[in-house]
Amino acid sequence: MSSSVTGVIQDLERILLTPAQISERVDAMAARLNAELAGKVVTVVALMDGGLFFVADLLRKLEMPVRLYTLSASSYQGGTTTTGEVKVNWPANFDIQGQDVLLLDDILDTGLTLSAICERLLAQQPASLRTCVLLSKRRERLREVPLDDAGFEIDDEFVVGYGMDYQGRFRNLPCIGILNPNPAS
Repeated sequence: MSSSVTGVIQDLERILLTPAQISERVDAMAARLNAELAGKVVTVVALMDGGLFFVADLLRKLEMPVRLYTLSASSYQGGTTTTGEVKVNWPANFDIQGQDVLLLDDILDTGLTLSAICERLLAQQPASLRTCVLLSKRRERLREVPLDDAGFEIDDEFVVGYGMDYQGRFRNLPCIGILNPNPAS
């Protein structure tokens, strides 16, 4: 690891998931999707920016043809707790009617973001909709959302790394960790 990343890791209270643990789980998730979606052309709808690393790593392991749409969606707007309002930027000419859709996100927390996205996707009448997240927090959901696959279940803590951020920082960490209450950098 570079000295700059090592310095940022010092801002973590603890490492929750190592790069090796993440890689192993993403491999297992891809294997499951390859078996379940074999022979189909899949339309992937990926939520960014937090899901960037997860989506890139997972998509490189999928063996079926894939169409990719990326959405920017958030209910955090820079803090550590949800604002309760989901903001989504939908691409122009977005049409998934009759397609097999795989919705990917970094984390399922309150359920607000995924449920809002699922409602909009289902309104377009896809042939199927499958939801997959890297992390699912053990907590009461504000809105229930169907979840087909979660890489890890974690406690209800604010996490950073592997694409997830706090105020735009820490996305580049190769691990997932719990941020110190008062990060130094």
